[in-house]
Parts: sequence; structure tokens; C-alpha cells
Amino acid sequence: RKGTPVLNPSAAAQAIEPPEGSTAVGTGKGGVGKSTVAAHLAGESAAAGHRTLLICVTGQDDDDLGIKRFGRGVHPQGPSALDGEGLYRAIHDRVPLQPIREVRPNLDVLPGGPRVADIANVLMLRLMQEGPGVVLSLAYSLAPIAPLYDRVIFDSAPENDSLEQLVLAAARTLIVPTRSDDSSISGMERISKNFKVVKQQVNPYLQIAGAFLYGSNRSATLMHNAVRKQIRKTLGEGTPILDTIVGYREVPAVNARRKGLLFGEYAELLPTSASPYDVKAGRAEEADVVPETILPLAKEMRELTTEIFEHHRRVA
Repeated sequence: RKGTPVLNPSAAAQAIEPPEGSTAVGTGKGGVGKSTVAAHLAGESAAAGHRTLLICVTGQDDDDLGIKRFGRGVHPQGPSALDGEGLYRAIHDRVPLQPIREVRPNLDVLPGGPRVADIANVLMLRLMQEGPGVVLSLAYSLAPIAPLYDRVIFDSAPENDSLEQLVLAAARTLIVPTRSDDSSISGMERISKNFKVVKQQVNPYLQIAGAFLYGSNRSATLMHNAVRKQIRKTLGEGTPILDTIVGYREVPAVNARRKGLLFGEYAELLPTSASPYDVKAGRAEEADVVPETILPLAKEMRELTTEIFEHHRRVA
């Protein structure tokens, strides 16, 4: 494309130091709150005045921020960046990332979606010619714009090892969410394997900033202690485990996502919420009722994001 700088393909084999404020949220299994936490990390960072970039390297188009459904942000000129198209073009064409700007004040986003799955095919085709350095493709597309941001948050794909490694090669720290079930714990073995491969081969700067439980009963302390032992057994005995647990509250979480709002943003609507009586009287729809359970959910998520950033600073 005319006017778009092309990155040096031969340089893809050279190590790249990730941005200091870069954090990947990743695990080896979907459905553990990964994308939700990544969106809230990015949103809280931007709200605190930090220029922030969220990169969604995942085939799931969760749209927690309402980019697609509500047309938020300033989209780059030319082909769409939605559905993972923007990320795919950057990797395929070896050009700098072109995110959707100002999705929130100080927050730019490169959305995920179905097209992200095709990136794995591109990497496989290049692997035989270029070697393991192809895993630095995202790092190279990020490098030209990284100085524009104070923080870069990655939402990584649990569905593919090469995509997960792509993210880990571009990040400085990894934060790992999990639920308490056995399949979630087993899923961490995958991220642990990819972490070790990437750290040894292409990104010696990569560190684990911590792991945390998500969507669990906060009072189940005996179960949590057992899960923490499993986390350290899988990720390493020195793995920091965060104290904050975001409880499972399905209704406010689902409602917030449908509106493309972060939990704190949804909680701000509570004073003007319709009541169940308004719904019965036909004066409002059920979607207009903001459940009060959004308040503890927003509080816990804010505590979690604060703790994650603190652990990132300690590791850095």
C-alpha cells in the first residue's frame, strides 16, 4: 500500500526488547476471563491518563468495549481493522500496526476476530525459510508505534500455540488468569510451555508477573489454597499469586458486555437505572435495569487491575 513503510524481513530474526509497559494476559484455555480482564486493564490504564494500546490476538470477537456494535473509535483509513483484519494485514504485509484510535480517551485498540486465525498459517509458511524468528512478527509490527504508548496490553489466543507465542515474543510480562476447575488448571500447562520456549529462544526479557483466580466464590478459601498450589506446581514455585478474586456475577457481567461498557462504566448508570416496577408497568425494558450487583463486581475488577499493574512494576 502506497505510503506504508515495510519492515525489514531479515530483521525478524533479531531480538527485540519489548516495551517496558507491555503486559500479556494469557492462559491455555478459553472462558477464564482473559479478554474481560485485558479490556479492563486497558480501560483502567487509559482512565488513569496513560496512553494505552490494546492488541487482541484472539479469534473471539468479544467486543467488551463496543467498538464494532456501537462504532466507537476513529478507524484508520482504507480497509477495515475490525474482525482481526487489521492485525492480519500488519503481520502478512510486514507493516506497522494501525489501531482504531480513541476508543476511549487515551485508549487505542487493534481488535481480534476470525481473521486472526489466518495469521497462524502465515507464520507456518514462513517458518521453514526464516526459522523461529517469525514469532517476532508482532513485535516488529508494534515497534514503530510503541513509543506512542505508555502501556501495551495484549489479549492472547488460547486456541493456538503459534499465536500465543506471537504475543509472548512481543511482551515484557505475562499475567495468567485461571478458574478453579481442573481443565483451567491443566490449560496453564500450555501457557507455561509456550512461555519457556519464547523466553529461551527469542525474548529473554519475558517474565511472569503473576497468576490469579477469576470468577470464583471469594469465600471458598480451602479450594483457593489448593488451586494456588496447583498454579505454582504448573508455572513455577516462585510464581506470584494475586490476592484479589473477582467473584462470579453473570447478570451484570453479561449486561455490561452487551452495552459495550466496562464494569465501572456500567456501574455509573446505576443512579439513572429503571426499576423492575418500570418494566412491569411497560415504561422500560429489562435491559434498562442496572443490577446493583454491578457495584461489587466493578470494585473487585478495579482492585484486580490495580494489583496487576503493581505486580508488573515489581517485575520490571
